[in-house]
Amino acid sequence: MTEKTSSPSGPDSAGDAERLDAIAMVGRGVAHDINNLMESVLGNAALLRSKLEGDRDAKSALDAIEMSAELAGRLTERILAITQGDGYRSEIVNVNSIVYHLLLVEESNLAPRIRIVRHVDPDLWKVRVNHTQVAQVLLSLATNAVEAIQGKGRVTIRTNNMLVDPDTIPVGSGLEPGPYVLITIEDDGEGMSDDVLSKVFEPGFTTKPGHAGKGLVNVFSTIRNNRGFVTVNSFVKQGTVFRVYLPAVPEEAETPSSTEMPKGRETVLIVDDEHMIANAMAETLKRLGYRTLVAYNGKEAVDIAKKYEDAIDLALLDMAMPEMTGADAYPLLKKVHPEMRIIICTGFEKELITGDLLNAGVDAFLLKPFRLNILAQEVRKVLDLPYLD
Repeated sequence: MTEKTSSPSGPDSAGDAERLDAIAMVGRGVAHDINNLMESVLGNAALLRSKLEGDRDAKSALDAIEMSAELAGRLTERILAITQGDGYRSEIVNVNSIVYHLLLVEESNLAPRIRIVRHVDPDLWKVRVNHTQVAQVLLSLATNAVEAIQGKGRVTIRTNNMLVDPDTIPVGSGLEPGPYVLITIEDDGEGMSDDVLSKVFEPGFTTKPGHAGKGLVNVFSTIRNNRGFVTVNSFVKQGTVFRVYLPAVPEEAETPSSTEMPKGRETVLIVDDEHMIANAMAETLKRLGYRTLVAYNGKEAVDIAKKYEDAIDLALLDMAMPEMTGADAYPLLKKVHPEMRIIICTGFEKELITGDLLNAGVDAFLLKPFRLNILAQEVRKVLDLPYLD
């Protein structure tokens, strides 16, 4: 079969291109604003956590706040992917963390009649997936499970390791034998008839009035895009079971995560036009022993650097700022303090926004929004880098 292609031509195509460019510009601006807002939420939540240490109810609420902020921030990746024509990034993750944090959000909205039960394997293998996509799939399946329960009921979510051999490969999946992470979402709701079950992953199919019917077909295609597979079993009045298979990564590819916040005594210049973000970062680093200087735009940062007589060891440099951008401020800061290390903090993709700066000698990159423990770890890592002759 010959693939059909089309390309715009003539005067109309120029107008279309201009409209698409305008939409892309608006999308990038929205993504930037969302990231800044969520960075402020994460920063202040972390500060509040330190002041309410030992309060279990506060910890649970802050967990939900932080995860919601992170999810909102990750959604900006989708905006950028659409506006820039860029693909989604994959990363090595532990699905248990997605299950745990997503359900904090889901449970906060649940009626008391529905209970969510988790059974997670503490030694779960890691998978290489797009975090945002898989989180959305699991949230969609969990939401569907809750909606399938008319009265009192329970939704059970399990994770476990599974070695798939030729005899246990799901029929029609095309999966290769090997290690997989299996995520099971089970409800004791109304269930589905054989007719509905046979169409559940078909495009446009829905049993919900007023819905577009894209949810489950999107679930199926998203997991396929992450090299996995989804199966479903259901019986009327007996509930439904969805099973998501994701290939595990080799153990040597795993990168351990940490909540550690290492300390230091160096001087750090924080440059961000969002006052709440800059102040939250400054207060966190002060608590860890650092001396901090704060500037709310690039010009102010350069002025501070010129007047500051002692060494400035590191600058945390936002990119999109009024008066002088981070890209414009970078060479001026390095001219005044050549030994200064630079970490770029931005909500935009590294390759598209900061490639030239990284090539010019920027030491690291942080994608907003980030938790303050990640900031502390990155600051310490960059400060500990050896100086080249």
